[in-house]
Amino acid sequence: MQCIVAQETSDVRKTIMNSRRIEIHLYGALRSLVPDSRPDEDTVLRLDSISNETFGGLVARLGLKPSDLGDCFIDGTLAKPSSLIPEGARIGLFPFNMVLLCGGQHLKGHGYTHTDVDVDYY
Repeated sequence: MQCIVAQETSDVRKTIMNSRRIEIHLYGALRSLVPDSRPDEDTVLRLDSISNETFGGLVARLGLKPSDLGDCFIDGTLAKPSSLIPEGARIGLFPFNMVLLCGGQHLKGHGYTHTDVDVDYY
C-alpha cells in the first residue's frame, strides 16, 4: 500500500492530487493513525485508489473496524459499507464518538445504523 501522509494548515492547501488517489481526512482520535498529527492542522492520508473498492474495504485496508467509526462521508455524502469509492474521492473519517448531532436520520433513511441495538424513536 503506497501512502502519503500530509499535515496541512488551513492557510496552505497542497493542490497536487492525482485523480488515481483518494484523500482521507481524519478527525478526532483517528488522527492518531498519522504520527505527530496535531489537532490544529488538517490530518490527511493520500492513498492509491483501488478500482471498485467499497467504503467497507477501505476501512479494512486501514486496519479499522466499523465499530471504530462514527458517521463518515465520501465527497460529502454519508458513506455506507457498500458505497463505492471513486478515483479522486475526498473521504471524511470520524471516530465512533463523533456522529451527526441530529443522529442523521434524514440521511440514514430514518433508521438506526447498528443492527445489534434496538432503538425506540417515538
